[in-house]
Amino acid sequence: MRRPPVALLLLLLAALVPGAARAEKPAVARSLIRIPGETRGAGIVFFLPASDDVGAVAVSAAHSFEPELLEQAGEVEFRLARTGERVSLSNRYFSEPGRPFHDPGATLRDDYVIFALDVKPAEMRVLEPAPEAPRLGARVEVLGIPSDGTRDQVAVFGTVAGVSHTRLEVDLDSPADLRGWGGAPVLEGDKVVGMLQAAWPSADTLRVGASPIEGVVAALASPLDGGRGRPFTARSPPGDRPWIAATGRTPTSPPSAQPASDPPERAAGPTRLRMEIEQPPDDSIVGNRAGVFVAGRALALQGEFKRFDVVLVLDTSQSTSTPTGVDVDGDGVIGAPPLGPLGALFGGSTDPGDSILAAEVAAAQRLLRGLDPRNTRVAIVVFAGEPAAARRGFMIGSGSTIAPALTIEPLTSDFERVDHALVRVRERGPRGMTHMAAGVDQATVELLGLQGSLSETDRSSEKIVLFFTDGAPTLPYQGFDADNIRAVLRAAQRARRAGIRIHSFAIGPEALIGPVAPVEMANITDGKFTPVRHPGGLVSVIEGVSFANIDEVRVRNLTLDQEAHDVRSHADGSFDALVPLETGKNRIEVTAVASDGAEATDTVTVNYAPGSADPYLPEELVMKRNELLEARLVELRRGRLEAERVKAEETRRELALEIERERAEAAARADDQRKELDLELDPE
Repeated sequence: MRRPPVALLLLLLAALVPGAARAEKPAVARSLIRIPGETRGAGIVFFLPASDDVGAVAVSAAHSFEPELLEQAGEVEFRLARTGERVSLSNRYFSEPGRPFHDPGATLRDDYVIFALDVKPAEMRVLEPAPEAPRLGARVEVLGIPSDGTRDQVAVFGTVAGVSHTRLEVDLDSPADLRGWGGAPVLEGDKVVGMLQAAWPSADTLRVGASPIEGVVAALASPLDGGRGRPFTARSPPGDRPWIAATGRTPTSPPSAQPASDPPERAAGPTRLRMEIEQPPDDSIVGNRAGVFVAGRALALQGEFKRFDVVLVLDTSQSTSTPTGVDVDGDGVIGAPPLGPLGALFGGSTDPGDSILAAEVAAAQRLLRGLDPRNTRVAIVVFAGEPAAARRGFMIGSGSTIAPALTIEPLTSDFERVDHALVRVRERGPRGMTHMAAGVDQATVELLGLQGSLSETDRSSEKIVLFFTDGAPTLPYQGFDADNIRAVLRAAQRARRAGIRIHSFAIGPEALIGPVAPVEMANITDGKFTPVRHPGGLVSVIEGVSFANIDEVRVRNLTLDQEAHDVRSHADGSFDALVPLETGKNRIEVTAVASDGAEATDTVTVNYAPGSADPYLPEELVMKRNELLEARLVELRRGRLEAERVKAEETRRELALEIERERAEAAARADDQRKELDLELDPE
């Protein structure tokens, strides 16, 4: 029998197997930047049609390309992964490049760069942008390059889980190795709907964040120099670049043009505010009678912002067994010293759930509930320690030694694991002395991923330590107070050189008698010291903590001229609120106030149609919305009066004033203690 020609077989295969024909020509390529002495790989690029002489441009993520390197090299090559064959070359931007999404004020939609090509890409498939955004539940594929380079192109598949004008979210069918996939195209059918930017764990798979392709399409409509492009070596100064590209929103506080310094130095200059309303999508339809759930993030930083890595350092020394005087665990019983006033000298509580350690754990759990796992990782470190004699086994009654500091949970965005770790800390209970320096050093080890750490470091994250203690350092030099304090300050210096900021909390009157160690560890690292004279109030104090430098977030329905029912701002700058609505169009305004008084405002429009379905809400925000709805329901059932709201606000203000008074007094006592002990830091 005569065999059919190969060409006919290929045509039949293309007709029977969707996507088989297009697999002959890859749609993605690797980027290579050659500078003197080395060749650097950058992100994945794909190709879209353009109206220039070549008829196509290369598109990728802005965060994958350093403008300084492009300027130094003068050109970038695009090559196939398996064979290394060059498919095109560029030495200029087609349009004004966007900005990395982790820049202050930027979103995923802003993160793009478009290259003008010298020659049309050879043997490559030029993709087409989709005319509109995908629907929730739509099936998509991401085209990328395997890390081993054995194939020119592979695809992973997933389902659209979130759509807004600034981002797409896709749940992959199964976890995949996405290293080096920044800039990879996301396709629905044969059209590009987005560009891959980031990924994070979600349930038993990965959720990826992508920039909608509309941002790139808008930039293509504004080519530089009539479509000829601008050479890398003639890039515009930062002050001439747009504040936000193709988002349709203009924040009130544009960023400073000064670049941030790398850690450990901190950038100087005016505060830059980043404001993003993530939920609800602009011009969306909502139907919940309780109001619309509003969520987003506000950040005020001097320098570049990327993500937060936070280590909670808890004092578990024996003194933290002391009762707080309040019902921390809510069991209806208030713990007291087991032997009355005399027992207070030896520590312990008739209800361990009301101890200072229990208050530390409760405060950490309260803080955790407000953080956003998509942008923040958290680790748990505890410190206590034994004197040298006990470690050598010479102390009577010592059944085992205590490591001066331990990592109970490494950095993770799985906050359920962190919460379980905190429960283990409470159940483990207090013991030992107070080795503060070890706690600071252990946190530094975890944040930097040094030898002995359990965490993987993120070089680009903002690194924060929240340090809780109820006393003064008694180790590593038992009986030598000044040397113990110097050890703490040296550890703080090491943290500062690593770009770590420490916010310290001195809990209880004993900690405020000689507060120089927690005061100075915060001063050295440009953090904040917070006195907590009444240990039972620690949970309330922690609600005012912000390492995003945001003092207040206000949310208002401008159409109704009414404030939100409840607004909660959290330590990492995330915020959420429940806003009342009237039927029809409602304009919602969010204003963030930075610690230095700077403000940024953003607005979003929603349409209230009673009984209609609410917009899609990411899994990470569902719990926050439900907490607000439950709180609102309780208010309505109790018929809470406006006077009670005012009283609660007055109580918060009084607490803030008390903290400021205590902070000033503690600073004065720390200064006296420094002089008394003749403390001088070692020269760096």
